[in-house]
This record gives sequence, C-alpha cells and structure tokens, in this order.
Amino acid sequence: MSSSTPSISLGITVMPEWFQCEGIESVLDNLQAAGATALVTSPYLMRIVAAGEGAREPPPDGEAGAVRPLDRELWGQRETWVSTAPALVHQPSRYEGLRYQPSPPGDLTLAHPDFLDRVIQAARARGMQVYLQVMAASPPGYRVQFSGAVQQDQCRGPDGQLHPDRVDRNASLASPHVHAYGAALLAELAQRYPQVTGFRIDWPEYPPYDLRSALFDFSEHGQSAIAQQGADPQQLATDLSQALASWRHIAARSARDGAAVLRQRLADAGWDDWLGRDGPARALWASKRASVARMLAAYRRALDAVRGPRRLLEPQVFPQPLSTWSGFAWDALGASCDAVGVKLYTMHWPMIARYWARDLVGSSDGPAADAATQMLFEWMDLGPAQDPAALRYPPPDTDHPVGEQSQLDKLRLACAQAGSTPVIAFAHSYGPEGDFMRRLALAAQAVQAGSGRVWVNRYGYLSAGKLAALGRFMRGRAGP
Repeated sequence: MSSSTPSISLGITVMPEWFQCEGIESVLDNLQAAGATALVTSPYLMRIVAAGEGAREPPPDGEAGAVRPLDRELWGQRETWVSTAPALVHQPSRYEGLRYQPSPPGDLTLAHPDFLDRVIQAARARGMQVYLQVMAASPPGYRVQFSGAVQQDQCRGPDGQLHPDRVDRNASLASPHVHAYGAALLAELAQRYPQVTGFRIDWPEYPPYDLRSALFDFSEHGQSAIAQQGADPQQLATDLSQALASWRHIAARSARDGAAVLRQRLADAGWDDWLGRDGPARALWASKRASVARMLAAYRRALDAVRGPRRLLEPQVFPQPLSTWSGFAWDALGASCDAVGVKLYTMHWPMIARYWARDLVGSSDGPAADAATQMLFEWMDLGPAQDPAALRYPPPDTDHPVGEQSQLDKLRLACAQAGSTPVIAFAHSYGPEGDFMRRLALAAQAVQAGSGRVWVNRYGYLSAGKLAALGRFMRGRAGP
C-alpha cells in the first residue's frame, strides 16, 4: 500500500428491514463486496402497512425529503408506509418505576424472536463488527419517525410553544426521564446482545433543522438547565423572542433586496451576537451542552455496569456551526465516548438553510425566501454562492448543491474540537453515483490521518452501481 493511499475502514448502516427483505447472507455478501468491515443496525423489525398508517419510508424530512425514493426495492417498493415492532421481548423489570417503557412485543417479535441474533452472529462469523443504533432522546428509541415523549418532556421554544412541524422528534435532552430510559435500554441491549461491538446513538442534541428548533429548549426541564447556568430563563426567553421578532421584521422588509443586504441588516440587529456561542444566548447553548454531557455520562455508566468487554459508545452529530445550536457537548467526549461520527448528510444542508429562511420570511418559496436561503447557506458555511433557487433538497438525480471545501473544513474542525477522541466521517449514499463517490472520497480524505474510519448511511440508497463503485474505491485503498 502506498503512502499516498492510506487504509480506510468502511462501515455501512443497514436497518433490519433489508435483512428481512433481501436475506441475511445476501446483504452481508453485498457489504463485504463493497469493502465494509462493520455494520450498524437497530433492534426492531419492520413490515409494510397501508398508506397513511405507521410512518413513511424513507422518512420525509419535514416533507422536503418526499422527493427521495429508495434506490433499492423494499419488498418491491421504493416508497411505502411501514410499522415496526421491537426485535426482542423486553424485560419490564429493567424499566420499573420509569416514566418511559419499551414497546411491547408484536406479532413480528414473537414470530422472529431470534432474528437480530442471527444477523449479529452471521456478521460476526465473517469477521465484521456490529453496532446497534438507537435514538438518543426519543423513547422508545428504535427509529427516527416514532416517539412516545409525553407533553412534560416535549421541547419548547422561547415563546413556550411546541413545534409540531419540526423534522425530528427528540424529547428534551434535559429531562432526567429521557436519560433514565435511554440508560436502561442500552444496558438491556448490551446484555441481550453480547456480541455487539458497541452502540451508536443518534441525535444526542437538539437537531437545528430550522430556526425554531435551534432556539429550543425552554421546556420545564430546559429552563432548569438554563437557570443552572446562572441565567434567568424567563428573561432570556423574553429577550430572545423579541430578537426573533426583530429579525423577522427585518427579513420581511429586506430579503427582496438580496442576500447581502439582508445579511448586513441582520448583523446590525445582533443576529451574529445572539447566535454566537458566547453572545447573549450563551446560557441557552451552554445549558444544552450540559444536558447532553449528563446524558452521555448516564449512558456510559449504564454500559459500564454490564459485565463483559467495554461496549463502545459513538454518538453521531451535526458539524459546526450547527452543533453550536444543537448543543452537542464536544468537551464531554473524552469522558464518555470512544469516537464521534460527524454527519455530512449534504442533501439536508440546502434544506436546513431554506427551513431557517422559512422561519424568517414566513414562506419557503419566492424571491424573498430564495434570498434568505442564500444568505443563510453562506453564513452557515455550507458552500459557495450559487443560484439560490437551486438551494433545495435535491432530487435523486441531482448532485448535492454544497461546497467541497465546506465538507473538508467541517470535518477538520470536528477533529480539532474532539481532541483525542477519534472522529468518524459519515457520508450519505443518497444522490447520483458520481456525486456520492466524490463526497465519500472527501470524507475519507479528511479522516485518513486520524481515525481512518468512514461510515456510509444508508444501505437502501446503495444501488448495485454504488455498491460496485464502493468496492472499487476500497480495493484501491487496500494493501498489496
């Protein structure tokens, strides 16, 4: 192997439905042909249901993602509605006295109680590492679309209101009830599946897909966390609500004058100060980081209490600047986590800018929305200036409208923030084959001097052509 092509290890996210649909050995054959040495799956089973029942697969990403059908056919369909059941019969005694309880076994659970065991055993027999992914703060925690969070644990904005149109379904990360359930779930899974290498927790943060979500969390738990930072949560909520009203007023008057004008007028109104890490809202961002740090510590303790080898704990998170508002606790990694995955899910980036624009101008369409989207896209360093009308969730045959340098910069910044904790680059397989492979190569380039680890999300978007291209890429990284 030449020094110019350092070794890269590849993992692929494969949710259980693909093993159910295509067969365990067939999927594993595809993964190994692509050069993967690790996989992550989740502790549930899936079935297709009637349209409108359960949840859409693939997830709609706040409806913007409705343009993205799967590359692979799931039981003959590329877009469908699904329901899930846990892959195991949980032990109720582990959750006694907790606000949240795991889902009861369904027909699928009882019919296939050892299905996940067989997936794990087959992968381990091939020398592959296996991780389990659960949602960090969305009980019962199996899958992104489903959440049983009660009203008291729902995230709220500075106006005290819920945000039902948000993309994610995370509960308040400041809630001790959420932490207690997540810890119990991880401990049970670690004991039930002893061959698992570790656990990936998704969204251990407040996903800032839009501006309203970025301004979480003024729930009862969130306000207590803010107070612990020495701030008055009610006064901060009032001040932040007034600032938001001012920004919206400015956007209504200035967005049609173009992105540069809007950028300057928002800056003059304190936009950069309020949304900076150390500005007037610093207690809000710090409260989120503190809540996340407590959650990670609780999850680490739960895994450490299970007999056997150390189970790896590897969160996957947003890059900067998004992780400032999401509240991810970079400084808590060393105490609790074995690695951190940074998501370069680039189809989301223009969507995020457009959703933030919608929260400023009141619409996601039209010249004002385009100008606000362009301003936000550049301000978040998601890529260089381009046609603002193209800054939308890309359809499957369109390259992701983001910047290559932005992807590299975000991964390199994450490596600096993570300190001694290894950073894993996460590339998403959605999109044209050539674009996907360019993004994967960038991800590999950014971590080759560090962890050397890349994950691809998700198997359902890995067509035969993409799998073959992955295999060629990984063979080019292999030794003689």
